[in-house]
Amino acid sequence: MLRNLNCLTIDDNNNDQTKDSINYEVQDAETFRFADHVRPLVAANCSEYAVAHSNVHQQPVRQLCEISFLPHILQTMSRLKLTQILRLQSYAWPHLSKQAGHGAVLVSAPRSGRTLSYVPPLCQQVCIMLTKHRSVSKLGFEGPMAIVLAADLGRVQRIGSLCNGMLRKAKNEEWLTLALMVPSAFTPEFFYRLLNGVGCLVATPAQLLWLCSNFDVKLPNLSFLAYDDVDLMVPEQLQQAHHKLKSLAQQRPQLVITTQSYNVKLLAMLRDFNDKMLLLFGDMLEAAAYGGVRLRISLLKHESKLQNVLQLLEQRPPLEKRTAIYCHKDKDIRELADVLELHGYCCLPYYQSADWEVREHVRRWMDDSCGELLLCTDNCPELDMRHVQTLVHYSLSDNWSKFKLRHLALSDNLHNQLEQPTPKQLDQQTVSLVLLDEHNNKQLPRLVDFLQQHQAVDERIVQLSQQLRTRLQSEKCNEPTLCDLLLSLGHCSDSHCEQRHHVLPCERELPAGLPYCGDVKLQLLKAYSPTHYSVRLLEHLPPAGKWRNLPARVTLELELQLLQSQKCVRHWPPRPKQICVYRNATGFERVRILCVAHIENVNLSRTDVAVEVQAMDVNTRRIKTTSGDLYICPEPLRAAPALAMDLRILGLVPYTGEREWHKEDANQCAKWLNAVAKPNFLQASIVVALSHTIFVRDLAAINYAPSMKMFVRTLNMSQQLAEKKLAKKCQLTVDRLMTLLNVAEIKLNDQQEEQQQEQQQSKTACLDYQKHQDVLNAGSALLQKQTRGRGRGNAIAQMALQLGRENRLRIEQEQQQQLDNKLKQLEQQPQLQTEPRTDSVQAFFDCIRKCDLLDAEERQLKQTTVTCSLPDPQFHMAMPKNVVRPQVSYYQTKITLELQLLLSDDNLQYEVVLFKKTNLGFWTLDTEPTQQCILKLPGPFVELKHFMRGRTVYLSVLKAYATSYPLEFSCYKFMKPHYDKINAYEEQQHVRAKHFELDLLEQGYVQKQKPQSKRDDELADEEPAEEDLNYCSSNGEKVERAYNRNEFELS
Repeated sequence: MLRNLNCLTIDDNNNDQTKDSINYEVQDAETFRFADHVRPLVAANCSEYAVAHSNVHQQPVRQLCEISFLPHILQTMSRLKLTQILRLQSYAWPHLSKQAGHGAVLVSAPRSGRTLSYVPPLCQQVCIMLTKHRSVSKLGFEGPMAIVLAADLGRVQRIGSLCNGMLRKAKNEEWLTLALMVPSAFTPEFFYRLLNGVGCLVATPAQLLWLCSNFDVKLPNLSFLAYDDVDLMVPEQLQQAHHKLKSLAQQRPQLVITTQSYNVKLLAMLRDFNDKMLLLFGDMLEAAAYGGVRLRISLLKHESKLQNVLQLLEQRPPLEKRTAIYCHKDKDIRELADVLELHGYCCLPYYQSADWEVREHVRRWMDDSCGELLLCTDNCPELDMRHVQTLVHYSLSDNWSKFKLRHLALSDNLHNQLEQPTPKQLDQQTVSLVLLDEHNNKQLPRLVDFLQQHQAVDERIVQLSQQLRTRLQSEKCNEPTLCDLLLSLGHCSDSHCEQRHHVLPCERELPAGLPYCGDVKLQLLKAYSPTHYSVRLLEHLPPAGKWRNLPARVTLELELQLLQSQKCVRHWPPRPKQICVYRNATGFERVRILCVAHIENVNLSRTDVAVEVQAMDVNTRRIKTTSGDLYICPEPLRAAPALAMDLRILGLVPYTGEREWHKEDANQCAKWLNAVAKPNFLQASIVVALSHTIFVRDLAAINYAPSMKMFVRTLNMSQQLAEKKLAKKCQLTVDRLMTLLNVAEIKLNDQQEEQQQEQQQSKTACLDYQKHQDVLNAGSALLQKQTRGRGRGNAIAQMALQLGRENRLRIEQEQQQQLDNKLKQLEQQPQLQTEPRTDSVQAFFDCIRKCDLLDAEERQLKQTTVTCSLPDPQFHMAMPKNVVRPQVSYYQTKITLELQLLLSDDNLQYEVVLFKKTNLGFWTLDTEPTQQCILKLPGPFVELKHFMRGRTVYLSVLKAYATSYPLEFSCYKFMKPHYDKINAYEEQQHVRAKHFELDLLEQGYVQKQKPQSKRDDELADEEPAEEDLNYCSSNGEKVERAYNRNEFELS
């Protein structure tokens, strides 16, 4: 039955009115809408029947008064309108209320009351333990008393709210947390609460594993465990969490497992903690699969169905096996009964108009079938069959729920796996045969999905079900949207997900002007998760082009708002995929209709039809509204492209291993992006695009730095999420998405990208040698041209040309010799042995060294020739387009060479290498373009230290000898001397020399030199001389004094 849930005001400080009172009342400190977090029950899923198997006696309850729950728990249930016991709860509540040793596995459809079957007993047990703790100690306790593992964050929030509403604490127990949820990031407050005592801890398996890996979790008071919706959890994570709890629990807690489909592994988990077990099924088809029923599917034509039935009756005679045949209508019963009677079978047709005499006949058939075949339909609920052995589905039901309920007729013949079976039960085989034809196969895809979970299915049937599923979905008027989990993770494990899991051809057709590759500038509209944003495209940069503005109708919002002054016409009837105008709280906006409820009479205009729409311009949010808020959109506005679209970052998944993100994470990402200094813009590189979504590698915030007069990358979203431990990269997610979108595989492995960059740099460096040769050739030609016709200069030019030819010939001979040696080595190696991989960095520096030698030879050649306008021989590399030089300043001390590199952004990852003591290499990682510099040091160095502060990288290279090297870095245009540090170093050297001289003077090793006396006329003629403070040693050697900094500059 459908149950409406009222609002309930609760908070975490649910207290007693008195110190030791048990009369709990709800406080009004904070309000909480319970209906927003607890999904209502669905009539079709709340079965009035249940199959219960246990190894202990079960006594179900009929009324709520038969259960002795605490008053505040009953009060909370009453305010939630939970006043009638469902069949699942009538078995689960009394069994779980017996506490220690009693566990259960609940198998039923979603929204059928599974969670409410264990939450009241859980809260009851926690309150009892709190009462016992109060009588022993007034202090807190460590760890939770109950743990609930839920499948996703939405269930965590709902179950936590429900537990919080049914738990209470005393006024003096402010240290106690009634219900605690695990946050998305490390927070001290969470661990403080966990240490002070928790009533119920609610988390996902991934969160529990993350918690155990980051904190020394102890569970001395754990008494209740619950795994909610285990079939939606990642199996590996569930197993790891189960083993972790098994090792941490100091006592055997009660375990409750809820699931949509049964698995024999669940029974093994239950046995790990409890010995008094209950298997409770609200889904009759799952109970049949558990009880050993053999399900068979036959696909054939309508004329061949009767022959298949006759073959089954020959294999399983009705005299030995009680047989029931389900038909769709009474007409089918008459036709089938006539044919079966012609073949000698006795039939008992049960029509919807059956009288009392027929019902008595059916009751006698239930006691003793006497070889009769019972023929009936789904519209006979008064039939109470439980012990049928052969069940034939001559026609399928109108819906899936009725088809599952048919298997209730087999319930008394199901094997109880908690008890030792008898020989008679082992010999007894129950069969359920499903006959499908061309007119009755709409339930085939769902039936195949169910069978694949429990047994092997013929591949031909699987392919046919996939074709049928595609055809049925294409015929639907309301085309469901793409699954959000599928777009985020590339995989959806929810077998009952109602969203679409394949891409339509229309979604691959991109609107005119929508970019599908290159880079784009964006405007952020809304953040839905750390990897999902609503954006507006501003500019586009093709792979080999320039930035261009994307076409956009800038007056669109103004035109929509002007509609308020006009008399708008309501949009009727609403159809999926239509564009209309939606009236929100502030004005009008364009929306696209996604889903419309069934409309019985289209000619009668209504304003209460439920409609789901998606915004097109303000953002891409989905809105559930009614047809009364939709108006006709003018044709010019209807043809305009959407201004907003979705953006998703590829390859990022939650750090804790969950399948979805916290809402707080999306808000945090929006704060990071909005906190970037203005002016700024967002930039992303497109990997693949659909008509409504673009998938990008990363999202970066870029703003203008006035001091540097350039745009710098202020925020890198992937890097920021990784540093805050909110997300991590996952190549499997990318592969799944690319498979879904039929795009070639894309790698996110940073090491492979680095190797490709190194190889590209190595190739570029090797080509630099040829460029230097071209420079020499051009210089020689120019020199020959300018010196032609001159006597002495012409001879020098000829000498220079000859030297250049000899140098080139020598270098070519050396390279040819090296190549021959390598070929000989390869010939000597076995054929199966592959060539060793050359070190790209070593090849890179070897090429640099060759280029430097050529540069030195060219300078020497320039010194021996006449002055002419040769090309600039300064050392430079042929840089790729994606590589730039950072600004470098340098100075030296007595023992180190200090370098400072100014990068375009902070928090960049980089690598720095000291190669063969004389070469220094630096480059950044995961940046576009790469910032790189290669230096040839003036002397040998032995050690390298580095660190980054802000946007500056500080490098300190330790010298092999404590001496001052001549710093000749003038050939590097991107390097500038640090004059302040150089002058300070020189002044420090002079001060040390002066102190050394004074020390020699005091020790008597040197004597102060006296100035020679001169005549007065000589003094008058000469200019005033400076004060001479030179000294002479005892052996007459002159020692000059040290100049200070000012004197040094004046000299």
